[in-house]
Amino acid sequence: MNKKNIEKEAPKYTSRLIVRLTPQLHKEIAEYAALCGLTTSAYARKRLEGKYPKQRLTDKEMEALNSLSDARGDIQNLFGFLKGRPLTERENILRSEIFMKGWRTSAEAILNRMIEIEKYLTQ
Repeated sequence: MNKKNIEKEAPKYTSRLIVRLTPQLHKEIAEYAALCGLTTSAYARKRLEGKYPKQRLTDKEMEALNSLSDARGDIQNLFGFLKGRPLTERENILRSEIFMKGWRTSAEAILNRMIEIEKYLTQ
């Protein structure tokens, strides 16, 4: 079987449901749908199916997520430097005052970035 044959086809919505809403409720549903990047109909369908559509990330949240991803990469680089090295070499490296000062400086920069991200998100 081809992957093309396995792919699900989008359901065809042919039945119609008409619902009367107050202007306030309609406005709220439209706002929630917009936050999720959906049309009001798509949002209502998902809610009727018992699903809870997720809100899209704001630009501020996306920037913070990207920064966290960068920090994660920095941490991996710090630990990856030692991974795969023989135990005796790792011991010698960790005993090196120059290396440990550099390691501490890098770790402090990462932690400071994390603190800045937390402050940025809680403003």
